[in-house]
Amino acid sequence: MTWTKTLALVLLIPSYVTAQGYGPEVAASKMTVPEGFEVKLFASEPEIRQPVAMEFDHRGRLWVIQYLQYPNPAGLERVEVDRWSRTTYDRVPEPPPKGPRGADRITICEDTDGDGVADSFKDFVDGLNLASGLAFGHGGVFVLQVPYLLFYPDKNHDDIPDSDPEVCLTGFGMQDAHSVANSLTFGPDGWLYGNQGSTVTAHIRGIEFQQGVWRYHPVTKEFELFCEGGGNMWG
Repeated sequence: MTWTKTLALVLLIPSYVTAQGYGPEVAASKMTVPEGFEVKLFASEPEIRQPVAMEFDHRGRLWVIQYLQYPNPAGLERVEVDRWSRTTYDRVPEPPPKGPRGADRITICEDTDGDGVADSFKDFVDGLNLASGLAFGHGGVFVLQVPYLLFYPDKNHDDIPDSDPEVCLTGFGMQDAHSVANSLTFGPDGWLYGNQGSTVTAHIRGIEFQQGVWRYHPVTKEFELFCEGGGNMWG
C-alpha cells in the first residue's frame, strides 16, 4: 500500500510544481513525508501531463487520465455564464467517437525493466473531451466523460477497445469542469460508485441532483443516488 500511495503522489507533482520553477526530480526531493514513507519519481512531463485520475490494473500498470482539455470542452460554444461560473453550452455533445474530439487521453504507464520508473507509455484511447474517471471491470474499462458514463470493452486485454463505447448513463452535469462527475470505484457490493460536485446539475433517469455520491450496477443497469450533500467532492 505504501508503494501505491507513493506513486500516486509523485505522479501528480509535475503540473503543480512547474509553475514554481521546479523540475520533477527536484520537486520529488523537496517533498516531506511521514516516517517510513519514501518518495520516488515514477512518471512526469512530457509523457504525463495534468493527471486527474489513476488506476492500477491486474498487471500492476498505472492507467492515467490526462485532463488536457480542461477547463473548456472542445466543439461547444458558451451561451451563458452565471455568477457561480456555471456555463450553459449551445448543445449536448454526442458521445465518442461521434462527438467533438478533445485533447484528453487515457495513458498506460508501465515499468518494463523493474527499476521503479515508467519507461513505456501507450494510449488506450485518445480524443476524449473532459474525461474525469476510470475503473476496470466486466471485460473492459468504465470511463466518465460528461455527460456520459461510458464502457469501453476490451475482452482480450490487448489494450485496444473492441468497439465504440457503450453509453451506460447520460445526463451528468457539465456546467463546471471543476466539479463534474468523477472518481469511479467499485464497491464490495458490485456497484460502481462515483461523485459529483455542487456547481453542476445532473438529470439522470428522472433524478435531479448536484453534489452527491451516485452508483450504477453494470449487470442490472440500475442507477441510484446514494447520498447528497457536501461540496465539490473529488476522490
